[in-house]
Amino acid sequence: MEHSVILDPASARAFLDGRKTQLRVIAGHRLGHLPLGTRIYGKEACAPGRFQNGAEILTDLKRAQFVAFADGWRQDRDGHRWQAKPPQDPNEMWISAVHMPDWACRVVLELCGVSTERLQDIRRPALLAEGVAPVLGGLLWRGPKPLPGLHRSAHRAFTAHWDTTHPVPGLRYADNPAVSVLEVRLAD
Repeated sequence: MEHSVILDPASARAFLDGRKTQLRVIAGHRLGHLPLGTRIYGKEACAPGRFQNGAEILTDLKRAQFVAFADGWRQDRDGHRWQAKPPQDPNEMWISAVHMPDWACRVVLELCGVSTERLQDIRRPALLAEGVAPVLGGLLWRGPKPLPGLHRSAHRAFTAHWDTTHPVPGLRYADNPAVSVLEVRLAD
């Protein structure tokens, strides 16, 4: 994978569901300098599995016939996907996103636009493009699932998600870092 980005389960699901069309990275990040049309591969933590006597079991990556993702979806080596329950075994053999095999990639994005702004300059249309969703007609807001929590505003939902994935001082929402805004779509 030439150009990749690590995705948390919430962001991966939001991209696949079509609820997320933007990705913010810290200004200066290599993804902010790519030419339009470049494919960006989403890497996620996953658990390798195989079938044994008709049942799914978790295994090592060499013997894996498929991978399971945190949202329960599976993908086999041929790219076929199916929904199942999220893995619950306490001895799960999760692979970190950086070690996800190429064949397991289910989120391939195409770069459509790039701009730079301060993180706190984000507005409601961009919050929706980041995967924030209204609940109860907009009385409450939720960040990308499966992150828990309801918030009183779209900004608070986005802030909670951002700070979960960017906990380092200088990168948090309150620090208002400069970010590159990547406009993306799922690649064909």
